[in-house]
Amino acid sequence: MDLAITDTLALTMRDDRLGILENATIAIQDGEIAFVGPTAEFDGDADRTIDASGRVAMPGLVNVHAHTDLTLLRGGAQDVPEIEWMNRALGPLTEALTPDDRIAGARLGVLEALRSGVTTVGEYAANVDRLVEEVYEPAGVRVVAAETINAVDDAAADLGPDEPYPFNETQGREALERNERLFESYADHDRVSCLYGPQAVDMVPPELLDVIRDRAAKHNRGIHMHVAQGEREARQIAARYGAGETTVSVLADLGLVSDRLLAAHLHGATAAERERLAEAGVRMAANPSSIAAIDGVMPPLVDYREYGGVAGLGTDQAPGGGGHDFLRELRTTALLAKTNRGDPTAFPAWAALRVATIEGARTLGIADRVGSLEAGKRADILLLDLEHPSTAPIVSDPLHTVVPNLVYGANTGLVDAVLVEGELLVQDGTVQTIDEDHVLETATERATAVFDRAGNAWREADSALVDRVETGWL
Repeated sequence: MDLAITDTLALTMRDDRLGILENATIAIQDGEIAFVGPTAEFDGDADRTIDASGRVAMPGLVNVHAHTDLTLLRGGAQDVPEIEWMNRALGPLTEALTPDDRIAGARLGVLEALRSGVTTVGEYAANVDRLVEEVYEPAGVRVVAAETINAVDDAAADLGPDEPYPFNETQGREALERNERLFESYADHDRVSCLYGPQAVDMVPPELLDVIRDRAAKHNRGIHMHVAQGEREARQIAARYGAGETTVSVLADLGLVSDRLLAAHLHGATAAERERLAEAGVRMAANPSSIAAIDGVMPPLVDYREYGGVAGLGTDQAPGGGGHDFLRELRTTALLAKTNRGDPTAFPAWAALRVATIEGARTLGIADRVGSLEAGKRADILLLDLEHPSTAPIVSDPLHTVVPNLVYGANTGLVDAVLVEGELLVQDGTVQTIDEDHVLETATERATAVFDRAGNAWREADSALVDRVETGWL
């Protein structure tokens, strides 16, 4: 036995509950969980032992939707009307990013995620192979990568919101072929999985969406797409497909409403459309902090789960939502769900922990490997220190207060150890696979240069933030 984590309070996520085990041992062999059960029943001989008394062990957290390559732009696009966010606030900044800037941003985003207990990220980016090779593989973090397939021509920047985007079909086809090469490169990789990534129905011509649908069916692959993500998209759909058409109606006409689809956002869909998607097996990626910041609404996570749909949590991107701290995202989600419903019982702590782990793994299609602590699954494990001011005191009778205290009080200071495939990526609260000081220094240098290069274009775009600068608020 390579490693035994002993005398811990384990939240295994087995069956349909949290699978709480006191005084538990988790044994690991060759990157796989070999034993989970009471310490008194473990009789193996481990090469190394971690005494995890005073700690809780649980599956590593699963971030189902993130654009970490935009992390250098944190703070650059928020507090503006939704219709301005993409083209007038964020657009001038993203246009100033170089490929190396995106790598630096992804390193910072993955570092932040890892420090908050994340072991899997659903990464969504153009040229995502570089992020996988230069960021995820060196860091040791599991990734489900989707190549952004976007056919919108650069000329769209000068159009009004009700003018259909012009398409560059060559651009879209080239992105699809990059996606195909991604599948080929990582067909048998332990920590890397892949999905198709058509960005959105309004950003990819229907003929290309037909090709993606057919290839996904032929090769038994999934599709990760932004779906019904607000007013801007709704106006584009109406302009291209006609009044009365919606993102979901177009997806249905194209034969894309199926259990192959992972749909990010959905706040622009009607209740009936969400129910239809859930019944069809479409999985949902909810990004509450991002959508609250961009659209001022809470994604329909609670509704979707009530319809029987599978859903996970994502952090989306740093410029709007603030970053990739998943423990913060978990608390934000739980609280926004309650205020959105006007119901303090909505999205309780125990549901939040399952969505953050096993249901997130199901959302990404990797629950056969990760998401719960069970013999035979890969050893992606999080250890959290319970003896911390933000969560103490912890009691186990008459209830386990560890459950609400983790959701409503946990922060990155609790993260003691993070393992992926049995490898310690974080040990004693210190990241082992990333030079944190270098990542932070590089990020600051590159962000300063990006914002400087983008300055004139950002001012000319004249988003609401420009007025805030001119009136002395920023």
